[in-house]
Amino acid sequence: MDFNFQEVTRNLISQIGFIILLIMVVRALIAYTREDWGQFFSGLVLGLFCLIVVFFGPQFEELAKALGNTIFS
Repeated sequence: MDFNFQEVTRNLISQIGFIILLIMVVRALIAYTREDWGQFFSGLVLGLFCLIVVFFGPQFEELAKALGNTIFS
């Protein structure tokens, strides 16, 4: 049985990010119905940030590794 801990970690981080994304969308919709614009835009921005992290997480990881290797090598 081949167990890859890195793959499990990536999947778990993506799932947690997706749950946070859903929570932020619901909070933004509630703020929109109350016309609380500050909370609406902050929830919307945080939700978009979570969406970017979820979908582009592996690319961010590769970028961080490349920057780390450049700086510390």
